[in-house]
Amino acid sequence: MESQPTERKNFFNIIKSNLKFIIGGLFLLLVVISVFSWLKFNADIKKTTLSENYIEAKILLSEKKPNKALDVLKKIIEQGDSTYSTLSLYLIIDQELEKDDKKILNYFDKVLSINSLKNEDLNLVKLKKAIFISSYGKEEELLDLLNPIINSDSVWKTQSIKFLGDYYFSIKEYNKADQYYSDLLTLENSNIDSKEIKRRIEAHKK
Repeated sequence: MESQPTERKNFFNIIKSNLKFIIGGLFLLLVVISVFSWLKFNADIKKTTLSENYIEAKILLSEKKPNKALDVLKKIIEQGDSTYSTLSLYLIIDQELEKDDKKILNYFDKVLSINSLKNEDLNLVKLKKAIFISSYGKEEELLDLLNPIINSDSVWKTQSIKFLGDYYFSIKEYNKADQYYSDLLTLENSNIDSKEIKRRIEAHKK
């Protein structure tokens, strides 16, 4: 029976002797929690602000104010947000708000540099960039963008293969086009028009 008071006394002595460390640890934990909460709060505010700005840009477009909308969208892209910077880039392209191709390529590079971008979202941006530069870009640039997608299990694999097939077909490099079209025909559940692909393969052989 005497061992219990002794053990209790030893326990309190250990706490007393390490009180500074315990208090310091609790204080550090409180600081970490506070910093994490502050960062999350700021991130939520930033996300809300970007959402409001994106909506504002769409309203400006509906009011036939494309230049003002472009200014808003460019600022959103600069923020490097994985959601709204990407959506802003797509809106600029879809609505043809920017006439300077070099600036559009710069927007692409800004979005592609976003570390928090999910892999499939990144692949879609690469595909859209390849489509954008295909009219004047070098073949090597297209392959650099699309080969990593084609050599993966990406949901954008089929579209990337078809795009390269169509690209080579359009510039009359039929052997290369046939290579990609043939790869398309081997894919399962690709949702492509196989008859059209076969027609293209056979068209230049006649």
